[in-house]
Amino acid sequence: MVVTAGSLAVAFVISAVWWRRSAGPSRFEPAVQILGLLGGITGIVAERWAANRERRAEALQAIGEELQDNRKILTSPPFAVGTTRPARRQVYPRMNLSAVNAALSSAVLSPRRDETLAGLLHDWRNEAEIFNHQLSLAEILAFTNGSDEVLRDLHQGLHSADGPLERMQEQLDALMSTPPLATAGLRRRNAS
Repeated sequence: MVVTAGSLAVAFVISAVWWRRSAGPSRFEPAVQILGLLGGITGIVAERWAANRERRAEALQAIGEELQDNRKILTSPPFAVGTTRPARRQVYPRMNLSAVNAALSSAVLSPRRDETLAGLLHDWRNEAEIFNHQLSLAEILAFTNGSDEVLRDLHQGLHSADGPLERMQEQLDALMSTPPLATAGLRRRNAS
């Protein structure tokens, strides 16, 4: 990028000097070259801007779809509110975090434009990782301890007021209502 921009800047200066010193019918040749160089410089900037916008839009789309999948997981039978399922040992589905992790680690979100969204995504990722780890520990306890009381306590702990399921759902709702993700969701629904 630096070499290309530097080369274009030097070529622009040379063409400007040439235009100033030239005379006769070839006087417009440097002007045409200057316009070509300006077009090249503008093209580089425009291409970078368009590529960044496209990467951001793709990342928001992937995050929105991942969060919708997580919302479905939270309303699936093991986690559905009001379920009074008999106590049994099971492996619970986990929260998906790949799109959120990719967006946060690739710096595709703008520091100024997406500061609030990035903060919410960090909070969501941390909460989801804690939730996934808690599920792992609960499963280990349920499978190693043969007591049905442990299974009932696990079920009650998940579904209690202000329990992990409620907190996860609240965070998902807040995240999905942020303007960048809300508009990404609208585009996806309109495309369908």
